[in-house]
Amino acid sequence: MRNGVLLTLLLISASLAGCTGTSGDEAAADGVDLKVYYDETVGVVEQTWRNGQQTGSQSVTLTFDFARVTSTDDPLVAFFVAPGDGRDEIVTDANQTASIDVEYATHGLYALTYGARTEGGAEASEEITVRIDLRIDWQDTGTTNPDDATIRVMTDGTQGVDRVAVSSTVANIGNVGGVFGRAVSATWELVDGSDGLRATGSAQIADGQEETWEGSSGPAEAAEGDWVLRITLDTDDEQVTVTSVIDVLHEESESSAQPFTSDQSEVDKI
Repeated sequence: MRNGVLLTLLLISASLAGCTGTSGDEAAADGVDLKVYYDETVGVVEQTWRNGQQTGSQSVTLTFDFARVTSTDDPLVAFFVAPGDGRDEIVTDANQTASIDVEYATHGLYALTYGARTEGGAEASEEITVRIDLRIDWQDTGTTNPDDATIRVMTDGTQGVDRVAVSSTVANIGNVGGVFGRAVSATWELVDGSDGLRATGSAQIADGQEETWEGSSGPAEAAEGDWVLRITLDTDDEQVTVTSVIDVLHEESESSAQPFTSDQSEVDKI
C-alpha cells in the first residue's frame, strides 16, 4: 500500500513539472539562431551649403544581412529592423529577401533593434546602438557680410550631441594688382540655442591672405534649439570667401560592427 501511494505521488509531481515548461512561443524563440551581420554601426550625414542655400545632402545607409538566421522549431516568416528614430520598423518577408537597408538622414545616437519572427508568432531580437554624426560643408563666396551658418543640434536619438567642432577659413580676396586692398578683421562666434557664446576667435587678415579659426564646444541637449556659427567683419568694403567645416559629433558609444568574414563562414558550419 505504501509503495502504491509513493508511486501515485511521483506521477502527480511529474505531471505538475510538465505544466511549468515554456510556452510554444518561447520555445520557438529559443530555437531561432539570430546570426545577423552588418559592416557598420557608425556613419556621417553630409550637407553642402553654398551662399546660404543647401545644395546637397548625403544620407547614411546601414545594411543588415539575415541570410544565416535559422529556426529549428518553427519556420521563419519575417525579418525586421526598428531604426530607433521614431519611424516604424522595416519588415521583410523571410522567404523573399534576407537583407534590410536602413537609411538615416539625420544625426543621433539610435537604439536600433533587429530580429526575426516565426510562423507561430515567436520573436527573437537584439538591440544595438548606432551613431550617426553630421558634417556641414559651408561656403560663402565673395561676400562683405557672411551668412550665419545654422547648426541643427536637435536629435531624435537617445541623447544629445557630445560636441560641435568648427574649422573655418576666411580668405580676404585680393584686389587686382594689390591696389586699394586693405586688411580686414574677422571675428568668429559659436553660439548655442540659448544665445550663449560657446567659443570665439578673431584674426587680422591681410589683402590676398587667409586665416583659419578652429573651435569646439559641447554638450548640447537633444531638444536644444539650433546653434549658429557667426562671422563678422570690421568693414563692408572688402570681399571675403568663407569656407567652414562644421562637425556635429556624438559620444563614441556605438555597438561593434559584425561583418561577415571567411573565418565566420567556417564557424557557421559547426
